[in-house]
Amino acid sequence: MSVLFNRLETWGARRWRRRANVYRHIQMMRIRPLQLFRWMLAVSAVLMGTQVHGVASAAEPPADGSLSLIITYHTAPANRPALHRELAQSVVREVQRWKRDGRIKRYRVLFNRYADSDNWDAMALLTFATSSDLYRWRTIEQTTPAALSRKGLALTTAIHTAPVDLIRTDSAADTSQNAVYVVIPYKTLVSPSDYVNYADGYVIPQFKGWMEEGVLSRYALYTSSFPAGRPWTAMVILQYKDEAALSARDAVVAKVRERLKHNPEWKAISDSKKSVRTEEQVVIADPVAVN
Repeated sequence: MSVLFNRLETWGARRWRRRANVYRHIQMMRIRPLQLFRWMLAVSAVLMGTQVHGVASAAEPPADGSLSLIITYHTAPANRPALHRELAQSVVREVQRWKRDGRIKRYRVLFNRYADSDNWDAMALLTFATSSDLYRWRTIEQTTPAALSRKGLALTTAIHTAPVDLIRTDSAADTSQNAVYVVIPYKTLVSPSDYVNYADGYVIPQFKGWMEEGVLSRYALYTSSFPAGRPWTAMVILQYKDEAALSARDAVVAKVRERLKHNPEWKAISDSKKSVRTEEQVVIADPVAVN
């Protein structure tokens, strides 16, 4: 009997050991994927931090990066003079009051120089001081949609409002009262981070060269905060000193590019022929009100 009990005890112990091993194995299988996932998240966070730091060190973005709205207005050709008058009177008066009250930080109201049914007739660029100010803009929208008076709203056929991020900007010390604006929308074909790298390495050096040549007073590069379904992803707004500066645009572009060819980094990007963006319809605009 003692032999039988010993055999049963040994068999039972082996059985429980096997169950324990199986249980431990299952637990390990459950834990390891979780540990692996957490490890991957940690590594991704480090890599993303390194990448963002690398972009920031190339050119710091403005402090008011995500605090702007680009509003475009469309009207019938016959109503363009009336819309221009309404913008110059009622709308400008309102945005000036909102700036005095601290609701907005900066504003620009532009008017398309030419009647063009495929493009906007007027544009308002509003920049807010804080995210709270941008959030409070909704109360103005409830009573004054798109910053327009009732008369202005009656004159429009379509309005588009796009929250945007100000990616890069710079301005010259001397600005002219006779400025002309060139507004260029783009569809980007690469990731946002790749586009910023492209802008820093290829586009911004050209803008700075144009400023050194004395034709460009200011540039600003915006990207849409919510680009899905929008006709553009990035928007460049160039402020030329005057009509003569705009007329010299092609010659200055060629001159600056010829000089930049001696920069190996810029030339490498220029020679790569990589599709980064497609240029959409350009608008030449005159200021209605700028602060």
